[in-house]
Formats: sequence, structure tokens, C-alpha cells
Amino acid sequence: MKKSIILLFTMLFSFGVQASEKASAESVERLMALTEVPKMMDAMHAQMTNIFSGMSKQLNLTAEQQPAFDEYMRKLAVLLKQEMNWDKLKAPMIEIYANRFTEDEIQGLITFYESEIGQSMVKKMPLIMQDSAAISQQLMMSFMPKLKQLAQELQKDLANSKQADG
Repeated sequence: MKKSIILLFTMLFSFGVQASEKASAESVERLMALTEVPKMMDAMHAQMTNIFSGMSKQLNLTAEQQPAFDEYMRKLAVLLKQEMNWDKLKAPMIEIYANRFTEDEIQGLITFYESEIGQSMVKKMPLIMQDSAAISQQLMMSFMPKLKQLAQELQKDLANSKQADG
């Protein structure tokens, strides 16, 4: 009887530990492959570049200023690819997922993304991101003049405060 209680306690305890087991790096990597995270990162870079490029219209650049802005945008795109690429983000992202999800949760997500509906979501997500980026770009177009006005007000207030102190 005593052995049965110990065995039952051991089984219950090990089940509890297993249920909350930290997700393995291999499982997280499998999930990221199924959700095509590296491909989504590339799409995100392209969308960010498009958003930033669209800002040149809002800035009302002159013909003389445009080449400098274009060169800046080229350098920004290169910098984004160098510093925010999948090779640099992969290990920290795996760690984040592993710390936030249990192995059972990751396995459930893998099961979902292996399903027909999950794969449909993966295929449609770039289109959703593209549409979202277009909306963000439109919002940014109306936001930039307001931001510019706010910055001018700040400069004016700082100049006035400096004159009052001096």
C-alpha cells in the first residue's frame, strides 16, 4: 500500500513537471520554420523600406535634397539587413518562445500550423502584413505633418525659454 502511494505521488509529480516543462529549442525552431518566420522578416524589411521611402513625399524634398535622402534610405536598408536579420534574431527569439511557452503549448501550435487551416494562415499572413503596412503608411502620411508642426513648436518653445533665462 505504501509503495502504491509513493508510486502514485511520483507519477502525479512527474506529470505536473512534464506539463509545465520549458519548450525545447528544437520544438521552437520547428514552429518558426512552419510559420516561415525568416521569410516574414524579409517581408517586414521590404515593407519598412517602402514606408520610409513614402516619407520622402511628406517631407516635400527638393530635387537637390532627394539624392541625399535616397542615399540615406539605401544605407538604412543595408543597416536594417545587417543588424535586424534572422541570423541575429533567431537565438534570442527561440529563447523568448522557450521562456514563455511550455513544450505542450509549442507542440499544440506545431499541430495547428501543420494543419490545413494553420498553413492557410501562414500563406495569408504576408498579405495581411502587406495590407497592414499600407494602412500604416497612410497613417504615417497624415502623422508626419503633425509631427513636423509639433517639432517646430518645441523648437520655438525652447528658444523662448532660452531667451527668458538669458
